[in-house]
Amino acid sequence: MRLNGLVGGTLGGRLVRWLACLSLGVLGCLCLGVYVSVKSNIEAQQASRLDKSAAAIVHLFEKTQRHQQPGALAHDLEDLLRVNRDLHLKLLDERGDALFISSPDAWPAEGRTYTFNFSAEPRRKDYVAAVLVLDTAPDQAILDRLALILWIAALIGSAAIALGGYFIVFLGLAPVRALAEQTRNLAIRSLDGRLETEGIPAELQVLVDQFNALLDRLEKAYQQLEGFNADVAHELRTPLANIIASSELALRGKERDECLRDCIGSNLEEMRRLSGIVDDMLFLSLADRGAKARRAPVQSLAGMCAEVADYYEAVLTESGLQWTVEGDGAGCFDSALLKRALSNLLNNAARHAERGSTVAIRIAQEAGGQIRLSVANRGEPIHPGSLPHIFNRFFRVDASRSQGSQNHGLGLAIVSAIARMHDGEPFAKSENGETEIGVRLRP
Repeated sequence: MRLNGLVGGTLGGRLVRWLACLSLGVLGCLCLGVYVSVKSNIEAQQASRLDKSAAAIVHLFEKTQRHQQPGALAHDLEDLLRVNRDLHLKLLDERGDALFISSPDAWPAEGRTYTFNFSAEPRRKDYVAAVLVLDTAPDQAILDRLALILWIAALIGSAAIALGGYFIVFLGLAPVRALAEQTRNLAIRSLDGRLETEGIPAELQVLVDQFNALLDRLEKAYQQLEGFNADVAHELRTPLANIIASSELALRGKERDECLRDCIGSNLEEMRRLSGIVDDMLFLSLADRGAKARRAPVQSLAGMCAEVADYYEAVLTESGLQWTVEGDGAGCFDSALLKRALSNLLNNAARHAERGSTVAIRIAQEAGGQIRLSVANRGEPIHPGSLPHIFNRFFRVDASRSQGSQNHGLGLAIVSAIARMHDGEPFAKSENGETEIGVRLRP
């Protein structure tokens, strides 16, 4: 699971995002609770200080007679407030006018206010009520800093939990990645393979069982399809062989009916063509069932290719083409199958190459020890949309290239089958006026 998967639609990304949101919500609630608790405690302390200060002022009026003297009350109040510099006092008369204000220049614009009245017995006749104001600016600054710290802590905590959750999810999805790798290794040619169930979590066991059951049904259907192809080929082969035999006997007879002989000759040619199709279908069916090439040492692939090209010399000369062999290689191959594949490739190139051009048979060593054997020709390029399908059975690019009376569309399919029988793969490319079709083989 890559980091850019967190913003995509991956399962791991969704889990990490939900975990991050959940952790942010939980940590946010905890931080909010801490903030509210601290704020309530501070407000309780503020209320307690106001109550105690008010009681001290009332006590000053009740127990101290010295305040009856001019200036004595103001001096006593200033001594009381000097200890609490964030407290401010205002004494009011009956009309609400302020007779005494402590620190008028420093009176807070905002603060917590506590108003109380003096009883008739202790108060002087000119003081009726008092207003105590507690400057809450320092406490508010502390709360602001606390809120910022808690908010940052919540974000950092959520990020840490999300990062930890990323690695936990990455480890937790390891069985899913293992299943994906197993399914990637499955192919149509290895339908007997199944997903391993050992070590699979219980949550994925049902999915694996259902997938294996699907593979069972698919393998059975594919075997039925292969059997059908083989059955059709065998059913057609016998009557075709009988028709060919009877036609050959008629041609050897003494009858001189030229029309009859021409008809039989034409039928014989067509039947042989159908027999070739059946043989090719049987070969493809055998390859689809997993048949392997019978390997033997081949000392020079260039020499083998030259033999096949010599055999096709007349066909190439008739098309106005020349041929060359580029490179060489050696290894263990089924030389008969390789000659058949090369024959199909040369036949395909002879049909589509420009007259007067050169058909190149190329042999090259590739990374990983593979041998690349291909035939290249100059001519009309193949459309990119058709390239992936040219190895399909009976596929023709278009009518102008089909020449259906001379080929039946199984040549390149046989090339692909021969490549698979050598544990290789076919390839094709067509660009800049050159078409190259071939196989990659494992020696």
